[in-house]
Amino acid sequence: MQQTDSVPPNLDLAHPDIVVVSRPSKSLWRETLERLLRKPSAIVGLSILSFLIVVAVFAPLIATHDPLAVLLDTPEEGVVKRMSPCIHLLGCPTAGDELVRVSMDAPIDVSALSATSALMLTASGTTVDIWNADSGKPVANFELENPVTAVSWSPNDQKILAATTNGDIVVWDMNTRSLNRTLEHEGGATYIAWNADGTRFLSADDHTVRLWDALSWNQVAAIDLDGERIASAWNTNGTLVMTASGSTVKLWNAFTGTEVTTLEHDAPLTSAVFNKASTSILSTSSNTLHIWNANSYTEDRVIEYDGDLSYGAWSEDLSRGVIRVMATSGDTVVVWNARTGDLLLELPHGEPVVSVASSPLATRIMTQGEHQIRVWDATNGENILTFDRDEPVTKAAWESTGGAVLVTAGDQLSAVKTSDKQYLMGIDGNVRDQFSRVVYGARLSLMVGITTVTFAVIIGVFTGAVAGYLGGWPDNIIMRVMDVVLAFPSLILAIAVVTVLGPGLINALLAISIVSIPAYARVARSGVLAVKEEDYVMADRVLGVAPVRILFRRILPNALAPLIVQATLGIGTAILDAAALSFLGLGAQPPTPEWGAMLGAERNQIFTAPHLVFYPGIAIMITVLAFNLLGDGLRDALDPRLDR
Repeated sequence: MQQTDSVPPNLDLAHPDIVVVSRPSKSLWRETLERLLRKPSAIVGLSILSFLIVVAVFAPLIATHDPLAVLLDTPEEGVVKRMSPCIHLLGCPTAGDELVRVSMDAPIDVSALSATSALMLTASGTTVDIWNADSGKPVANFELENPVTAVSWSPNDQKILAATTNGDIVVWDMNTRSLNRTLEHEGGATYIAWNADGTRFLSADDHTVRLWDALSWNQVAAIDLDGERIASAWNTNGTLVMTASGSTVKLWNAFTGTEVTTLEHDAPLTSAVFNKASTSILSTSSNTLHIWNANSYTEDRVIEYDGDLSYGAWSEDLSRGVIRVMATSGDTVVVWNARTGDLLLELPHGEPVVSVASSPLATRIMTQGEHQIRVWDATNGENILTFDRDEPVTKAAWESTGGAVLVTAGDQLSAVKTSDKQYLMGIDGNVRDQFSRVVYGARLSLMVGITTVTFAVIIGVFTGAVAGYLGGWPDNIIMRVMDVVLAFPSLILAIAVVTVLGPGLINALLAISIVSIPAYARVARSGVLAVKEEDYVMADRVLGVAPVRILFRRILPNALAPLIVQATLGIGTAILDAAALSFLGLGAQPPTPEWGAMLGAERNQIFTAPHLVFYPGIAIMITVLAFNLLGDGLRDALDPRLDR
């Protein structure tokens, strides 16, 4: 056979002007990456995962609030925003915007917000109307024979008391939308109030307070006051009634109407009010503010001021107790530390103040003048909001979550937003920032997916590689065990494992890893079986290379391609399984910000607040989709035959 020269005879390699350039071959990883970047699905998957990784790494900078913290310091949107979350791109209501407006045909004489803030009531003359507090749509209305002078909602919003000018007290039943009965307060009541459990109520005029049993609808007692009534109120458990008139505050037995104690003042009273827990009483008289212990009937503190004081109020919340005490002095609201008596703030309203009230969580102070409402920061005295009404303001009160102020002026009732604070994804059922929890959930979900797959790959690849390389009875034993595990649905088996180990995120990770091991073992075994008969492996055996070195240095590196694809797809599956376990209460436990746990906690709100399940659900879907797209691209990139 004639030998042929690969170099043409007319090519002089020794010629100095001729240079032979040898292009180095691309590395396997570089070539694989180039093929991967030519796959649109892989590019989309990598883009999404890159974004998720950035979100996970910089979660403390991206999240606006602590995902575990209840928003005690920023309650302005409260639970109200669960129903209609504020999304910045669509425009959010800002401070001073009207969330709801109700207009009547005649000036509103009396208005009230229900105990749950779900309903509003307005009374114009003899007409009483009930409105949905969220939408402003009418719910019911009824006509009375005489003008209404006072109204009160029962604690469960099921009954309404309405007092009229002729002395009638009408009981309206919200269940039947009908008048239930009519009682009589001689002379006409100007104030009505239920006790905390709705079993009793009181009605009052200028000189008399009457106590009623709401079960038998009988009058229990009539309390005659020494002078004109300044205030009257129930204590928290409904056992005592407080009245203020003249220069005395008196406490009465709510069951018998007998006097319990008298708290004397040196000058006529201008206001008196219980704190929320009814453990203390605040009263104002001349230029002094008094704080009394409502249990021992002793005076705890006396605070003096340069001007006369009136309209005293507490600034408190039940979790932290009494924080501040307030009173008005002309056009100024004065705020003191309730424990030390130190002067904290002087808030100039600009016109005589007729009412002052603290927001439900004591972070804001609302002051009311004849035409103007102001909202202040209770910590530093900053004027957050000022809004005016052309008609005189007849009533201003906080909505129960602190998100708005209910204002009645002229023939309009409106709920005015009190802050610019906004939450991109709204607030969950425990008043935590949903956006921050979704952001931190990315960190946790990626950690769950990568950790579980890493553990499963290590164990599965080792057992599968050993089984495939050794063959014989070791192969049969190992693979039969894997077949038994594969015979059970993976999620059902994971639930069983977590049930044995106990609920918790760590145990959920172990359960998901255990049920994932057989998949990687089978892939590793098939790869080893395909490679171990190659010539270079046979050459190593002939040369006496140790079996362990052959397996882990020769065979496994050449069988990694399908394992990489399987692991990438497995991360998405692991995230989905972890979310399912957390949804069932077997994985991450509240208040951990894990997407599955968030879905489980709010699943009952899917019809009333669908955004609470939409955001974590869409986050799970996008993350799993990203890993699936990347795995699909890797499968194509690691198989050069698909490029032919």
